[in-house]
Amino acid sequence: MKIFEKDSGKTMIRAVRGIEALALAAGLAVSLGACGGGASGDAGPGSQGAVAVGGVPLEGDGTAVGTDGASGSGGEDGNGASARGSASGTGGLRLLCTGDGDGCHTQEGYYYIEKETKVLSDGSYGSHLMYMDFAALQEVYLCSDAGCGHDSPDCAAVLPYEEFEPYSTMLFPYQGKLYLFSKEQDQDGSMQSDFTLGEDGSQGSAEGTPSVLYRANLDGTDREKVYAFDASVTVEDYVLGDEDGLYLVTKRLTSEKDGTAVYTHSQERKMVFLDLAKGEASEVCAMDFGGNISWKIADCYDRNVVMQGIDYGRQISDQEMFAEDGYAELHKNSSQAFAVLNLDSGQMTERYRISNSQENSFQLAGKSLYCSLADEGLIKEIDLETGTERSVYSQPGAYYYLDAVMGEKLCCSDLSAGGGWDNTYCFIDRNTGEISHSGLVNKALGWCLEFKAVLDRDVLVVYDYEATPSGGGSYEITLYQHGLISQEDLFAGNDNFRKINMVGTGW
Repeated sequence: MKIFEKDSGKTMIRAVRGIEALALAAGLAVSLGACGGGASGDAGPGSQGAVAVGGVPLEGDGTAVGTDGASGSGGEDGNGASARGSASGTGGLRLLCTGDGDGCHTQEGYYYIEKETKVLSDGSYGSHLMYMDFAALQEVYLCSDAGCGHDSPDCAAVLPYEEFEPYSTMLFPYQGKLYLFSKEQDQDGSMQSDFTLGEDGSQGSAEGTPSVLYRANLDGTDREKVYAFDASVTVEDYVLGDEDGLYLVTKRLTSEKDGTAVYTHSQERKMVFLDLAKGEASEVCAMDFGGNISWKIADCYDRNVVMQGIDYGRQISDQEMFAEDGYAELHKNSSQAFAVLNLDSGQMTERYRISNSQENSFQLAGKSLYCSLADEGLIKEIDLETGTERSVYSQPGAYYYLDAVMGEKLCCSDLSAGGGWDNTYCFIDRNTGEISHSGLVNKALGWCLEFKAVLDRDVLVVYDYEATPSGGGSYEITLYQHGLISQEDLFAGNDNFRKINMVGTGW
């Protein structure tokens, strides 16, 4: 069950995107891209895949041996930067997953964890791992036992709450397997009230439960632990991968009390390479860059990680960041910066800045950064490799908010002055600047479509709800109806959704 106000749709999205800017400035983990999904060659459930990985040796109680995060070896070249994979020519990085709370996909289907926990047959609590089969247009519990009631901790589709928190566990397919990364939410850059650190109120370490990586077959069978980080290490909400293994950012959190407020920050932030075959983690490069910008991962390409952050021109105190008033002026006088971090050299190069004095939006696609600038009526592309710019679309008075990249199209919302934007989308060709408009909206409430996965030819969309008015303009949504639509029909506004038969809530 999920309750939304009647002005959800894009009104809510605008508010959320504004909050994302605040969260990014404060150092919170903000999801800047969808779960990457597997390569087109990944098989769907029923295929066992073909990857051989050793994993971490586990003791009898299931805890990992010697898994304290980074090894501190300084990388393979001895200076903190790893040359791993750089000579292969095919070892390009992919953003496999972000902590956006959504699921992940292959070309054959979509995986997600239901957010609502349920009482299991033994009295414990758990959530369900669900799968939507694109060919059959059928959603199923990710369990191959035909007689299973999916209410036992032994069920392959059940994720016990003690091991898998549904809002922070991340999913991603990789090399023919499904990975589940169980972790607590990253509290870096957050503020809490009525929290006690100790009698002296001094700075202390914020230690939680270990982050644990699990692996299963794509049909959910044979789930096993493959790596566990030390409990003192926090892992950020991004998983990158290449043909050799996974890349994650680790750090140690500290908390400091100021009056009734407790502020959480990080130190010893580093990029770590996780070799799944050896069950070993090693440091790639440091991620503490100094200066005024709190950098976060936005995307990746080749051997480069695209970083984004907000620069206020000076250090901003915790009190300023979380003040009830005054932040709007701070943000207006700031700029969004984009940089490229090369994993082989450990060097980061700034490529572009957007002034926040005007409304703007951006999307990333490989080496390309697309920026839409309201005051200039301009959408431009920045080549992150060279820094060169070109105009994609220009029209005085026009402002198209960039929502997503779908193949060769930029998915946008028309927020032009006096345009009276609605819950429909426009699509701008990245090469020609040609605009098309799609009038498709959610069937039940007229809100904007929710895009869940972009495939080679289709898009997985939430296009309908089962919603009941709950008073005061609110709705109780009990079903998120998913369906597939071809990109061609979506761009043209043709109502040709192929309905997926749902057995779960879709949320």
